[in-house]
Amino acid sequence: MKPKIKSLALAMSAALFVALIGASSPGQQTYQAVSVRPAAVSGDLLDLANANDQRVDTRAYSSRNDYVGQSVTIDVGSLQPVIGVIQDHGRWPTHYPGAYKTEVAASPSGPWFRTFEGPGTRGTSKSVWPAIRARYIRITATAVNTTYNEDWTIAELKVGIDPGQTAREIPQAERQPDTSPKPAGSLRDIALASDGKIDTRATSGTPNYAGMAFTYDLGGEYELSRVVQVHGNWPEDYPGEYKVEVSRERNESRFREVWRGSGERGRSVARFNPVVTRYVRITALRNRDDQHWWSIAEFRTNRDEDVVEDDDLANRPIVAITSKGVANVNSLLNDNNTTRATTGTANYAGSWVQVDMGGNYTVTRVTQIHEPDRADFPGLYRVEVSEDGRRWRTVFEGAGERGRSSANFDAVRARFIRITAIRNRDLEHSWSIYRVKIKG
Repeated sequence: MKPKIKSLALAMSAALFVALIGASSPGQQTYQAVSVRPAAVSGDLLDLANANDQRVDTRAYSSRNDYVGQSVTIDVGSLQPVIGVIQDHGRWPTHYPGAYKTEVAASPSGPWFRTFEGPGTRGTSKSVWPAIRARYIRITATAVNTTYNEDWTIAELKVGIDPGQTAREIPQAERQPDTSPKPAGSLRDIALASDGKIDTRATSGTPNYAGMAFTYDLGGEYELSRVVQVHGNWPEDYPGEYKVEVSRERNESRFREVWRGSGERGRSVARFNPVVTRYVRITALRNRDDQHWWSIAEFRTNRDEDVVEDDDLANRPIVAITSKGVANVNSLLNDNNTTRATTGTANYAGSWVQVDMGGNYTVTRVTQIHEPDRADFPGLYRVEVSEDGRRWRTVFEGAGERGRSSANFDAVRARFIRITAIRNRDLEHSWSIYRVKIKG
């Protein structure tokens, strides 16, 4: 589409929105009805900025065609008399949701009031209602599109407001008495499970912790599929059995169980089908023995980078490794966390490790895992990439980090990756690597 034509189409789309609202809204629209752009857009879809860039040839989209439960939240910027929202599917007219609902709220924490529920439509999916005073609009997919079996795409979002209407206030939800059974107690110092330090912990303080629980607030609604308890310096302090429950609201009666099983030495990982939630509750069901406590050094979900890096599906393969000044590099090819590649000396500047992925891949991050020798990280290091092993270019240079040294950079194509230590950390620590994770 040529720029002038595109600008004209966007201007017409704003006018069309008001025309559609006036033609189909159950409320009494006035000549003051206007179309506005969102102040911000957040949620589960990928590339959400594209849904608010005034271009119908870019898009935000779901990562799969089974997107039920995924949602998008629009911030209008201030309280407004909101009358509707349009999803423009742009160049992907058949990528509309099978069905969806819209809810509005004055604040991100709610209460949320439902304004529409119905099917999406080819080209544009619009929902309209009598004016209600709100700032936030949430669109949630409730059914897939079985006619086309595509992902859910939004090229542009438009919100309708009508200052000429007398807007209703959002009804306040009636608080129901919470009659559900309470956990037997909570872990001590729970804030230490999210302080970013592996050597601090939340703990039961006793080996008799069955029934103890803690609830974690993600700060917003996100799609989860994995919850990890990192036991850190207390690898044996894992629960004998525990369950994971989730809820969009901090209400005991709304939590539902998504996983149940045994804890594991070092890291207890719960994997389950993707679910959209804000709150996660972990409850110990059975003590491990009469000696070990339940300890959590760090709480992680699939939203955290180190959890994603530990997911083999997210990592590029490594077929061969060579090195200079680093011994036992072949240990990086096995799954044994008790073996490592190491310089064996604190004077290692100039040493390097080079990996061959066997083919050209898109790469965005290289992570060295130093744990359990978390202090053996390089003082300064460089990451270089090459497609042929002859021509190299530097994509990262920076300081190492305790536990894991992660190098993030713009996407590049590469087959070979070389990590070179530029500066020693000190006169005491060597450079050690237990695993190299390459994400693309």
